[in-house]
Amino acid sequence: MRLLHSVLPRGGRLLAGGGFTLAVCGLFVGLEVYGRYARSDFHDGLAATALLIGVLAVAARHRRAPLGWVRSLGGLVGGLLSPLGRFRYDHGIDLRGTPPVPRRTPPAVWAAAAALLGWAALAAAAWAAFPTGWRVAGVYSSYTAYLALLLCLWAALLVVTFAGVFVPVAVLDKMMKRWLGETDQRRGVEVLVVVGYAILISAVAWVVPPAAVLGLCLAAAAGAWAAYLPRGGDGAAVLWRAGPDRPVYAVPVRRVLALVALLAALLVFAVLLTACGGRLFGAPRLDDEMPLTALFGAVAAWFVPGLMAVLGLRVWSARRNDPARRTPPTAHVAGADPEGVRRAAAAVRAWGWKVRSVPAARAAGEVGVEVVPAERSEATEFDPVWPLKVSADDLATGAVRPRLERRDEIAVRRQLFRGLKRLFKRASAFKNPGGGGFWLAPHWWFVEGVGREDADAGGDPSPPLVGPPYSRAIPPRARQHAHAVLRATHVDMVFVEDGVTFKALERVLRVVAEVYDMHGGRRRAEEQHFRGLPKVRVMIHDYEPGNPFRSDVYPEPKFDDLSRVRVLHVFRDRGGDEERVEPPADFSSSPAPMLVG
Repeated sequence: MRLLHSVLPRGGRLLAGGGFTLAVCGLFVGLEVYGRYARSDFHDGLAATALLIGVLAVAARHRRAPLGWVRSLGGLVGGLLSPLGRFRYDHGIDLRGTPPVPRRTPPAVWAAAAALLGWAALAAAAWAAFPTGWRVAGVYSSYTAYLALLLCLWAALLVVTFAGVFVPVAVLDKMMKRWLGETDQRRGVEVLVVVGYAILISAVAWVVPPAAVLGLCLAAAAGAWAAYLPRGGDGAAVLWRAGPDRPVYAVPVRRVLALVALLAALLVFAVLLTACGGRLFGAPRLDDEMPLTALFGAVAAWFVPGLMAVLGLRVWSARRNDPARRTPPTAHVAGADPEGVRRAAAAVRAWGWKVRSVPAARAAGEVGVEVVPAERSEATEFDPVWPLKVSADDLATGAVRPRLERRDEIAVRRQLFRGLKRLFKRASAFKNPGGGGFWLAPHWWFVEGVGREDADAGGDPSPPLVGPPYSRAIPPRARQHAHAVLRATHVDMVFVEDGVTFKALERVLRVVAEVYDMHGGRRRAEEQHFRGLPKVRVMIHDYEPGNPFRSDVYPEPKFDDLSRVRVLHVFRDRGGDEERVEPPADFSSSPAPMLVG
């Protein structure tokens, strides 16, 4: 009896301390029993809600008073997932391109694609084996595991639905702000469009089977694969390596986008096939075992075409506004002689230029030409009045073509500086009292606008954008000219420190343009080209692995250790010289005065 009395208090404390764990076990046992009597995913939804509440309760209790079994379960899951650690890569951006880095796609991408294809094949096999619903597999195995899988599937469908609603609404919001501004009318129109779009999609999903959407996903995956295959390189790439001592490889940005689109299309295809694979060619019926999941899948599926259309328009817009493209200049031809105007227009078109002629008015950025008789031609004048008066023969022989090309270059350069001034004025309102600066890169299509990097941001690799995007502030041909100048002078990005005025920045950029003009784009900009500029200190640094920017005087912009970028830094001049000149240690070689006579 003494032994019994000595043991019972300990057992009582054990039961009291493990009461929560026993309740959790009771919940799982109850769910398993309940699953044997559930008949559809309506009942599964109630059980999944109970399971989710139980998991949240366990998380809250574990945070307040750690549970040993939760810690052990976490260690077990971490051990099972530890092999995935070999798919972690160091990454960076390569804007240099020279010397070239070997190209190779990370193995994790192909592993993810194979996993998604295997998931889709398994879902198709499950629907083929159980046409009314694959929930029977959970009923006869582990109902709790089936509920966890069902929750993950529903969460994925909600993500697809929210993306299908949010992305078109965000595009609509930008358009409405541009047309109507910040008004109640805009908000009312947006609410009306969103509600109408949701009702339309729900009605379509109830009537039309989702097989066409799954075919669209496969077509998008095939298109992404076709975009990945060409080996033609572009100027930017993503660098990666499997470890600090492993070789570095590159993947062009174009291929990165194609791979992202490929994986996204396969993921959406697998999710939709898992949800509504049994009703691809027919509407959901109430006698199915999984009608709720099929309905969720159909609604999510019919949001996908609108999402793809919006993303396709964004890709097309990015391609159209790519500064690496070269759009021919436009000449405006005027004159009193219609026959002379026609001949002049034909001659200019033969150069590869676009031509607009009277009666159309000359637009901004067009090179003006006025066709006159040969005796009134100013083709060889040193300082002519524009529009340039030339004869049709001057244009036919191409004698004035270099002058017109230079005039066009000056015009687009002026547009570039006007656009940068507008951007700089807007960005200057976002200065941080703690210091920092702005990133300028109008010549890269994947850089949307002026980026901000603060001194106390902790090295955030994705600085926030400030001001309007480049595509709205700078005309396309002006950005193309910036691409030609900055790529030829080997300037990948420009960092402008807070406190540098736009006039000072304009002087720096004009020096870059002069280097381009003087050397025909065959010499890169160096620091000595900027000596003598007032109020600024220009430093050029080649970021590459093992060569970060170091300065005790000027702020250090943050870059990934694996990046290769040549950055032109424009700092405020602190005065003095940054390099300390040490006196020679050996005075025997110092010159001494020589007495003569």
